[in-house]
Amino acid sequence: MMPSFGRMVLLSAILFVGCQSEPQTAEARALARKHSLPSSNGTHNELTLFCDRALWDADLGVILLEQLAKPMDGLPMAEPHFDLSRIDQDATSSLTKRSKSILTLAIIPDSSSTLVLKNLWAEPQLVVAIIAPSQEVLIQRVKASLPEVIARFDAHDAEVLARRIASTQSATIPPSLAQFGLASMMLPKGFKTTLQQDGLAILREDTKKSIQYLLAWEQGWDGEQDPSQAILTRQNELLVRYFEGTQDGSHLAIEPRIPVVQAYESLGGTFAYLSRGQFRTEGGFGGGPFVTYSYIDEVQGRILNLTYLVYAPSMKKRKVMMELESSLRSVRLQ
Repeated sequence: MMPSFGRMVLLSAILFVGCQSEPQTAEARALARKHSLPSSNGTHNELTLFCDRALWDADLGVILLEQLAKPMDGLPMAEPHFDLSRIDQDATSSLTKRSKSILTLAIIPDSSSTLVLKNLWAEPQLVVAIIAPSQEVLIQRVKASLPEVIARFDAHDAEVLARRIASTQSATIPPSLAQFGLASMMLPKGFKTTLQQDGLAILREDTKKSIQYLLAWEQGWDGEQDPSQAILTRQNELLVRYFEGTQDGSHLAIEPRIPVVQAYESLGGTFAYLSRGQFRTEGGFGGGPFVTYSYIDEVQGRILNLTYLVYAPSMKKRKVMMELESSLRSVRLQ
């Protein structure tokens, strides 16, 4: 079986990138590529699939939907990890090849490979190509590769998003947050301080469709106990005390009926706990998602917690939560 035109184009492009003569230094190569490539299109969490209908209608479509379009944790309505769009290999065009994130799947005889290519047809862009000699082998390769593929596209989205919002961040860290010893943080310009106390700050931004809060506080840590539950307990106490609802006697609280999903990772050399969940209005109506990053400051024996809460009943929240989480991931301690 001969490869289709779309598959030949893909293979030729990959070989061209790998074999072309480029400037010697990494800086020169990057500059030369950037000046010769168009800007990519698409927003964060959008993913374009170059995958033929025959493959999609087989088991591959179900596998990809279950993994790539899996609902995200901590959102009040089901919203997918990635917004997917599928295009047949032969239907790709110069426009679709400018997508920011592309996963291309193809059967090419006597070929078996998983390739990760940056800025292949546009910039910034990440292309992951999974190639196999048969449908059966391709499905096996996709199953084995998907966890790493998802992690790569997540990292790519975070990098591109951070670059985009850096130009709209506040010029300086406000005193309400500077008190926590922040060396840097990308804070959206619209946030204004509404409460400042020692070890506590609340900032707020109102947009056309949402109300967004940033809650920051610090708490002690003995270096021994797992602080994950103590973080949520203190967060809930602060919501109850400082966040009133619109109805008399109402207040915000962590939604107890939906488990908070927690994880941890190293960010900029600092260990951090990540918590994603939902809040609700006790004694009233309304709620939404929150995301909390808790940075462990071993030198000071403390935990610095920063939480974004979003009330936006008329809009999807996946993209705005990605933007706010990018702000939290930018935090660096002095």
